[in-house]
Amino acid sequence: MDSNRLQQIEPGALRFLPTTLIHLSVRDNMFSLGPYVNDLLALSVKSVDASGMNSFHKEDSNPEKCNLDLVCTWHTDVRLDEYSDPQFKHLWFRRETNEQDGFGRTFIPIPYNLTKLNYRSCGSQYNITEVELSNNKLENVDLSNNLLTRWIGPLRNVKNLRYLDFSSNMCSYLSTFFFSPDFIVLEKLSMSNNLLGLILPSDIHGNTFQHLVNVIKLDLSQNRISNLPHQIFKSLRKIEILDLSDNFIENIDFQLSHLIKLSYLNLRNNLITFINNQAIIQINSIVDKRKNLAINLSGNKLICTCESQKFIDWMGSTSVHIANKTHYFCQLSTGERVQMKHIPKLFTTLEKECTSYVILTSGLLVSLSLFIIVLIMGVCYRFRWKLRYCYYMVKIKSRSKIPQIDEDENEYMYDVFVSYADDDRSFVHTQLLQTLEKENGIRLCLHKRNFLPGNDIATNITSAIHNSRKTVVIMTYHYLKSYWCMFEFNMARMESIYERNNENVLFLVVFEQISARDFPLHILEVVQSQSYIEFPNDEQGDVVFWRQLVTALK
Repeated sequence: MDSNRLQQIEPGALRFLPTTLIHLSVRDNMFSLGPYVNDLLALSVKSVDASGMNSFHKEDSNPEKCNLDLVCTWHTDVRLDEYSDPQFKHLWFRRETNEQDGFGRTFIPIPYNLTKLNYRSCGSQYNITEVELSNNKLENVDLSNNLLTRWIGPLRNVKNLRYLDFSSNMCSYLSTFFFSPDFIVLEKLSMSNNLLGLILPSDIHGNTFQHLVNVIKLDLSQNRISNLPHQIFKSLRKIEILDLSDNFIENIDFQLSHLIKLSYLNLRNNLITFINNQAIIQINSIVDKRKNLAINLSGNKLICTCESQKFIDWMGSTSVHIANKTHYFCQLSTGERVQMKHIPKLFTTLEKECTSYVILTSGLLVSLSLFIIVLIMGVCYRFRWKLRYCYYMVKIKSRSKIPQIDEDENEYMYDVFVSYADDDRSFVHTQLLQTLEKENGIRLCLHKRNFLPGNDIATNITSAIHNSRKTVVIMTYHYLKSYWCMFEFNMARMESIYERNNENVLFLVVFEQISARDFPLHILEVVQSQSYIEFPNDEQGDVVFWRQLVTALK
């Protein structure tokens, strides 16, 4: 019945066709929907060719004439909702609206014995929403070269479908549930020449093809794919042919090692410069289980540089059949393109060039690393006390149990923090404590008495200095030999510089005669630049000493 400009069939007419009819060809007509679709269920045909619809009078096409997302052509002047036949509405209008996406379910009658349907090049323009077919034996469906731009689905009742062609439909959206669990026996799926590169990279969990467990051939060529998620093919364990040619793929980032039955991987005409080590390991794992794996890398922008050295070596030694590899071209580091006729020789040349380059690069990296390490160590040593002070101040302020001064009121918990060696405690706990605190009311902070239990020594020291107006140092030889005394001295210096705006908080009391050469340089600088007081050895001098000390501290 090809090329007759048929638009409608009288209801009941299809029932007059003989039950022995096996093949029906209605190519190149202009069918639109009507009540006659009820009679499709009565047909005994096994194959239908309905391709090339709307070849005539395309200027009459009007998408507004079709008000449902169904298999329909656009030129018809008959609106579907004008039909009142109850059986027709039962078949075609059983649509349950989904509140989330606004789409409904469409029921399509299919002749029960139909195994092959050709509906290619019909110019159909619609979204494939949720579709349920009547009971059928469909095995082969060709919907290529239409304008089915959004595949939302799911498609149900396709449990016998083995071959499905969705190529050349300008599709830019494919939902992760389009392929329902009913695609249990699908073996060959073609989706070439679409725009799936816009949607597939977002499927990081690999749910799009999760139900296609028996597919042996998948064609995703010409889809503008630049990258694919790692798990996109996680369920295709039986796949033998994977066609990703004519895309924009630069790296093989998707998982391959589980595709143990893969026999042909077509990566022709992409943007691959070389296959990375991880992908090579995956490919080798497939080869260990299947000896006849072939890969097509022709038409890619291969490079022959130090970066691709392992890839070139692999190409020359692998048992994988790389299609026409001696006709490949690769670009050298100089920019020259050379034909890869003798890959082992090319690798040898490349290895010599890269060896000297690696040595030079390694030497530069080691030298640079050493320089940076020495520089960092020098900076850390130069500002070691500042860094330690900042560390302990942050630690103090982060602990609510450490008492803090009210900086706005400029009040301090103690008047004086006394820094002394444990060997000089007798003088501090008798004369100093008696004269300053008990007789003159100067609040002293002594580590034996005022440090909080449970805190580490460094934190207690820094907190005490920070919460005291002054720090008195009882300078003796024992003091110079003590690690913690030196820590207290330097923390007091940092406090005066970074917290008190260079106000002098250090008050030195030289308790015994010390030679200048015995002072460490950083203490000698303080002794020479700031006033200090010496402890006298006579009774009259004691009176003057204590009077001056009290006056200075008050």
